Amino acid sequence: MNRLASWRFTAGLTRGALPPCRRPIGRALCSGAPQDGEMEAAVRDVVCFGSGSLDEVGSRLDRLGVAVSPHLVGRVIDLCGETGGRSGRRLLRFLAWCRSKHPGALGEEALDRAIGALARAGDLTAMRIAITDAEKDWRRMAPETFSTVVDALVKAGREDEAVRLFRGLEQQRLLPERGASVGGDGVWSSSLVMVEALCKRGHAREAQGVVWHHKSELSAEPMVSIVERSLLHGWCVHGNAKEARKVLNEMKSSGVPLGLPSFHDFLHCVCHRNLKFNPSALVPEAMDILTEMRSCGVPLAASSFNILLSCLGRARRVKEAYRILYLMTEGKAGCSPDWVSYYLVVRVLYLTGRIVRGKRLVDAMLESGVLPAAKFFHGLIGVLCGTEEVDHALDMFKLMKRCELVDARIYDLLIEKLCRIGRFEIGRELWDEATKSGLVLGCSQDLLDPLKTEEQEQDFGVLLKQGAEGRVFASTFVGRKCVIKERFSKKYRHPLLDSKLTLKRLNAEARCITKARKLGVPTPVLYAVDPLLHTLTFEYVDGLSVKDILLGFGSDGVNEERLNDIATQIGNAVGKLHDGGLVHGDLTTSNMIIKNSNYQLVLIDFGLSFTSTIPEDKAVDLYVLERALISMHSSCGDVMEKILAAYRKASKQWCSTQNKLAQVRQRGRKRTMVG
Repeated sequence: MNRLASWRFTAGLTRGALPPCRRPIGRALCSGAPQDGEMEAAVRDVVCFGSGSLDEVGSRLDRLGVAVSPHLVGRVIDLCGETGGRSGRRLLRFLAWCRSKHPGALGEEALDRAIGALARAGDLTAMRIAITDAEKDWRRMAPETFSTVVDALVKAGREDEAVRLFRGLEQQRLLPERGASVGGDGVWSSSLVMVEALCKRGHAREAQGVVWHHKSELSAEPMVSIVERSLLHGWCVHGNAKEARKVLNEMKSSGVPLGLPSFHDFLHCVCHRNLKFNPSALVPEAMDILTEMRSCGVPLAASSFNILLSCLGRARRVKEAYRILYLMTEGKAGCSPDWVSYYLVVRVLYLTGRIVRGKRLVDAMLESGVLPAAKFFHGLIGVLCGTEEVDHALDMFKLMKRCELVDARIYDLLIEKLCRIGRFEIGRELWDEATKSGLVLGCSQDLLDPLKTEEQEQDFGVLLKQGAEGRVFASTFVGRKCVIKERFSKKYRHPLLDSKLTLKRLNAEARCITKARKLGVPTPVLYAVDPLLHTLTFEYVDGLSVKDILLGFGSDGVNEERLNDIATQIGNAVGKLHDGGLVHGDLTTSNMIIKNSNYQLVLIDFGLSFTSTIPEDKAVDLYVLERALISMHSSCGDVMEKILAAYRKASKQWCSTQNKLAQVRQRGRKRTMVG
C-alpha cells in the first residue's frame, strides 16, 4: 500500500502542475473536415514528439485551440503507444488537460486504453500513475488491459510488483471481470492471468502462491488443467527439473490430460540441465522421457527429438546425434526426421570438421524428399563461412539455388566473405547475378574494389573509444549499425606470443558474452568473430552509459525513481551473472548502458570476464563496482545498498558472496590507509 500511496501522490503532483486555461476552446474538430488531419498532426507533435517541460503541454494545446473529442483522444493514445516509452508522461498530462476542458469527452475507456498503450510501450512509471488515477475513480481495468499490464511488469523483471498490484486490486474489489461484451463464454479469470504471466517467465514459486490464495476459484475444471500445465511450464523455464517432475506426476495421478507441449517443456528442462552438469546423461534420460510419452499415449514428433539433437550438438557429441538421426530415418524412433533434424546434425558435423560427411547427409535429405526452408541453407552457409570453408559454402549455395530458396541475405554474406579474403572475381559474379535477378543487396558495392576493401581492413569505421587492450569503432554489418571492437597487437611482445594471447582473449570474451546472454543478462548481440583481424562485431546499443546518467543526477538533482530502477536492474543482472558462474571483471558504470527505447540496462565489455564459482571472485567483482560508485557518484547517495538489495533477491548464492564482500572491504580499507 505504501507503493500505491506514492503513486497517488505523484499523480496528484502531475495534476496539480497543470497550467490554467488561458483562452477558450477554438474551432471544434468535426469528423471528415479537411482541417482534422492538420489539427491531429499538430496535437501529435505536441504530445508524442514535443520537447520542453510537461508544464508546457497544456499551454501549447491552448494556443492550438484544440477541441476535445473521443476520436482525437483515442488517436493520440494510439500514436503515443507506437512511439515507445518516451512520451508517457506527456500523454498523462494531455489526458489531465482533456479532463479539465471536457470531462465527458474522454469516455469510459480512454484511461483504460492509455494504460494498455503505456504498458505495451514499456513506460512503467507512467503506467503506474494512470493505474492510480483509475483506482481513485474506482474504475476496473478491462481484461485485456489487465493482461497487458501484468505481462509488462513480469517481462521487466518486476514480478513482485505485479503480485502486489494484483493483491491491491483484489482488496479494493477492482479486479477485472470478463463479461459478455468481451467474450464471457471463454475461460478467463484475473488469477489465472497472473499464474500464466508468472509461469511464462519462470516465476513458478510466485505463481504457486497465487494458486494457494485462490484455491476456490482455480480448483474446478478446466482451470485445474490450465494451472497445472502453466506451473509445469514455469518450473521448466526456471530450470528446476525436480519440481517440474513433481508437477508432472501430479498431473498424471489426477488425470489431467498431458499433451506434447507439456512433455516438450519437461524434456527441454532435463536436456539443458544435463547439458550443463552431466552431458553423458543426455541420451539416457531423454530416451526415458520419450518412452514415458509413448506410455501416456502422446505420439512422438520430430520436434521431440530435435530438442535432444540441439543439446547434443551444443555438447559436440557427434556420434550420439548421428545415431539418433539414423534411427529416425530408419523408422525405429517412431517418427521421421524433418529438415530441422538434418540441420542440427549437419551443423555439428561442419563445426567439428566433418565436411564431407555433412554434405552426404544433405544429399540424403534431398533424395528422401525432405524439403528444407531457407533457414537451413542460411545457417549452414554461415557456419562454413565462419570456419573458413568458403568453397564448401559455394557448393551449398548451388544446392540452395537448385531448391529456389536464394534471397538477398545469402548474396550479402557470400559477397562480403569472398571480398574480405581476396576472391573478388567470384564476388563480382555473384553481384552481377543478384542484380540481374532483381535482388536489392544490403552490402556496399565498394567491397568489389580491392583498394577500398584493403583500406577497410585497416579502417573499421568511426573511432568511439580506445583503451589499453583495444579500440571500439562504430560501423555497419550487413546493413545494420554495429560496434566493432579490435584487439590490437602489442609491439613489446614477441609476435608469436602476442598472436596467441590476443586470439585467446578474443575467444574468451566472445564465449563470456554469449554465456551471459544465455543466462538472461542483457548484453549486445554478438554478430561475428574475426580471428584474423582480431575483431568482435556487436549490436549497436543506442543509449547513455550509467556513468553519464548518474553524473547528470549529480549536477541536475537526483531522480529517485529512475535511480532505484537503475540500481535494481544492476543488482538483477550481476546476480544472474554470478549465479551462472561468470565474473565480469570490470563492473564500472562506464560498462553499463541504458537503452533509449525501453530503459533496459545492457552490460558491455566482457574483456576481463572469466568463469568462476568462488565467492571471493564474485565479492571482488562487487567491490570494484562499489569503489567506482564511491569515487565517481558519491553525490547520488548510497546506490550500492540498493544494488545489493536487488542482488540478494536475484542471486541464490548471495549469502556466501556477501560474507566475502565484508572481508574484501576490510582488505581494501587497509590498502587505502597504507597508501
